[in-house]
Amino acid sequence: MPIPLSQPQFLAITNAASALYPADRDPFIAAVAAALEGQPIGDGIIGRIIRDVQRRFDHPEPERSPSRWDWDAD
Repeated sequence: MPIPLSQPQFLAITNAASALYPADRDPFIAAVAAALEGQPIGDGIIGRIIRDVQRRFDHPEPERSPSRWDWDAD
């Protein structure tokens, strides 16, 4: 059964998925959908479910880039 989400709610879920490894994004969205099953749909419950489900997944480390103080001062 489809879950009635507003566009901002859908974007919150997809933005949270984009912070994960690419292979984890579909399972994350499926886990969020499963957790929303039978719940009253609102921004608060969606935020809590995103937070709870996201904790189950590993997050990639951001790429390290040199700071401006690390550059050579030629």
